[in-house]
Amino acid sequence: MMLLTSCEEDFIIQRGDYKQKIVVNCVFKPGEKWIVNLSTSRDFLSKDSEIKPIENARVSVIEKFSGIETRLDHTTNGNYTYPYNPPSPDRIYELIVEAEGFETVRATSKAPLKANVVNIISDVVDKEVTQVNFQVTGSANNYLIWNFISAGPKNPLDTTFNGNANNFVTGIVKYNNISNYLSNLSQSENNAITQEGSFTRNVRLPDENTNNQDTTVTTEIRKYLRIMTASQDLYNYFVTIEKFVAADNHNSSFSYSPAIYSNIQNGLGIFAGYTEEYKEIK
Repeated sequence: MMLLTSCEEDFIIQRGDYKQKIVVNCVFKPGEKWIVNLSTSRDFLSKDSEIKPIENARVSVIEKFSGIETRLDHTTNGNYTYPYNPPSPDRIYELIVEAEGFETVRATSKAPLKANVVNIISDVVDKEVTQVNFQVTGSANNYLIWNFISAGPKNPLDTTFNGNANNFVTGIVKYNNISNYLSNLSQSENNAITQEGSFTRNVRLPDENTNNQDTTVTTEIRKYLRIMTASQDLYNYFVTIEKFVAADNHNSSFSYSPAIYSNIQNGLGIFAGYTEEYKEIK
């Protein structure tokens, strides 16, 4: 009987009234049009609470140095965009969102200049692994996120930009998991804060005939080091996403879920910039 019985105790959660907030989802890079997604937050303790797009907001982006304001237009599903006045590198931008029933939301960030990446050298370790070395020079404080990718006729290089912060993170993970291109590379090793630094990584990259059953036909596979120079806001967001994904049992009372970084005043989400470049590995 002792083995078949258990103790149960009910707890009553006491909290104040839930206040819905605006969720901002926007990463931007120079030369690409502004895309800002707005939605409502959800009360996870209420089964009736839903995440809904916000379609009636006033969304503006102000370039702080010149004071030029760009008003974004709603398209669909809470997306706001404008085909002109894209962000420029190393300029600070302020996002202002006003929507009925919500506090005014503000956020500030920039897309930094590209890091000065030099001396990319690759050495063949064996037929499957290549050692890649590269250096970052200069006095600027760089927030780097990088990964190794390959591209070919069956797996073209995807540089599609849609301004979605979630896709920014999953895009990096996607390339890291296509065909085990990375060797001995942990999550915490594909990002760094540096002024000047040297980096060495062992990378497993596919051979020319990896995706071709007919070994008599050579399919050219080009290999790249993809380097993103992120704003501090985007770097902090990416690192906390890594920690959140790595944590287990988010809904368990025995575990702790890392908080995801946000720079949105009176709201949730992320508004942050980055620049990127692709260095081919020979």
